[in-house]
Amino acid sequence: MPGRHIARPDDSELNRITQVNVMLSNFVVSYFFKIFAGRFDNILFTEFLFDFVKRDGGWKSFVQSSRKEGHYTNFFAQLSHHKSICIVPICCHTHWTIIIRKFIGNSWKIFFVDSIEQGSDQRFKDWQYLFQDDDLFSGTWIKVKVFQQNELGCGARACLHGFCFALSNKKNGEIINDLSRFKDLSVRSRLMVSTICKEGYWSSPKWLRRAIGNEDIFLD
Repeated sequence: MPGRHIARPDDSELNRITQVNVMLSNFVVSYFFKIFAGRFDNILFTEFLFDFVKRDGGWKSFVQSSRKEGHYTNFFAQLSHHKSICIVPICCHTHWTIIIRKFIGNSWKIFFVDSIEQGSDQRFKDWQYLFQDDDLFSGTWIKVKVFQQNELGCGARACLHGFCFALSNKKNGEIINDLSRFKDLSVRSRLMVSTICKEGYWSSPKWLRRAIGNEDIFLD
């Protein structure tokens, strides 16, 4: 099954996923998206990408140094394919946000999804500057309306947002409106991440069908 070969976080970490006000670790979020990418061939996910880009001082420097060392060759090649959807979870200053880059209509769009209003505009500007590129990571940046979290559920929400915004063909406002119908969204998000990470393979929750639509079109 997809995901079985991926390094699984230890049980103590997995058991904390559903605990209120416990932030998800980088390993849990990475494991979730590795399983997701293992299920859908068009999903591009590279572990700790944000950390490496930030370490190198920006996307362009990261690409330059990676090419020099012969790293991420396949990943860079796939970024230009119109069917590719790139997901970049970001953990910075103990808060998770996410970037989703996908081709819509006739151009690339880069969605920034946050779950805390305070400081969100600055985070949007910071990551837009960090990933600035007119080549491999080109696209129009779009800040999605924030649906405020009510506990430290930003990691689970980032996982939820990455899944929904990658696969849904709805407009970003409609996706957020669909999600905001659930008053227990934090509980649902955590349970979704917990189930997928513990089982080690992808399974889409039925309650997200309205927001996602028909995900089978992304399967070969």
